[in-house]
Amino acid sequence: MAWKPNGFPPKVQQLVKKTIGVLAWAAGTATIAPMSLRLSLIGLLLVVALSACGGAAGGSSTILYLSAAAGGTPQLFRRTLGEDTPRQITGVGDPAAPEVIDYAIAPGGERILYATIDAAGGSTLRVVDVDGGEAAVLLDCPAAECSGIAWSPDGRRVVYERRPWEDGAYGTPRLYWLDPARGDTLPLVEGNATPSYGARFSPDGQWLSYVSPADEGVVAYRLSDGQQRLFGSRAGSPAAWSPDSASLVYGDMVAQGHMTAPDTPAGAPIQESSNVFLYRKGIDGEADRQRLSPDAAVADSVPAFSPDGTWIAFGRTPANTAAGRQLWLMRADGSEARALTADPAVTYGPPGWSADGRSLLYQRYDLNDPAAAPSVWRLDVASGEVTLLARDAWRPSWLP
Repeated sequence: MAWKPNGFPPKVQQLVKKTIGVLAWAAGTATIAPMSLRLSLIGLLLVVALSACGGAAGGSSTILYLSAAAGGTPQLFRRTLGEDTPRQITGVGDPAAPEVIDYAIAPGGERILYATIDAAGGSTLRVVDVDGGEAAVLLDCPAAECSGIAWSPDGRRVVYERRPWEDGAYGTPRLYWLDPARGDTLPLVEGNATPSYGARFSPDGQWLSYVSPADEGVVAYRLSDGQQRLFGSRAGSPAAWSPDSASLVYGDMVAQGHMTAPDTPAGAPIQESSNVFLYRKGIDGEADRQRLSPDAAVADSVPAFSPDGTWIAFGRTPANTAAGRQLWLMRADGSEARALTADPAVTYGPPGWSADGRSLLYQRYDLNDPAAAPSVWRLDVASGEVTLLARDAWRPSWLP
């Protein structure tokens, strides 16, 4: 059976495929080289292929993030870990380049769709190669902010949010389809003008989830036939799909009553606190939702599944406080929860898993310093070791 490098990331596949001819030559040189030399050559070529693409298969060594460029406007930057100098991707050499407000990496990691905004309240969606170069305008959004970009897993479709500029402010968002090849666009659901945002494709590409405030929940929309499922939620935050596309994790607000103190007299008014608990429910809708958060005064948010689906990284703050959001980790069933950070003066997240499941990428911000700028960090999940990757930076993502 012929060996194929399909289990590796796309860039590893491309480079390894180019070396297969050389590997075949090395394996067939029995008459001119001893077996030990041939095996060494094969191993060396594989190591070079993997190293050139960021290390072992499944690893992550390159990140993207937003940061202020020389002209002062936020632009998109790329940095390979281990290298000191980041590379600017958008607005290169143009001090007047418009501000980048959002971006999303296409499946395979070769292209980036990003959104810029202008002083008149309009915006533009552009496509650029991951290595930089000339960006192509895909969609103009006059008098509207177009952002909240989400690629379908096959790279054929994009969903984005459009907020109209009305009376000096942006209105409520509505989701639209976008053809990334031609720039054609139309509403997600024709004739439905209700607000919607927070689009997330299931990993298998069969479902699209989004927040629907009018329905007080997260809607899961099956693309093949338009079937919809509602996951009740008043938190107003997007859901996270499990890697197998079988379930979603989402937040919901829960009001709990309690006395202000243990010695409160009988008949005193009960105080309420609004907690946000994380829940998990199967897309089939058959079983009741499972609460993952503890029965405590917490506000949990921004859940993210590990690549193998066994762990969930998320943010937690004490409910009804001004404390900063901390990063936590728990099993996919809510067990073995533990804090990864513990500094209430700093807010962390959202977390993003590396492809090998060993690291979390996140931004942090010091709440006690009004002049503080956000920064991008990496956390080793096993050891807890943290590494500063970029100052004055935000919205980080791993490059596939």
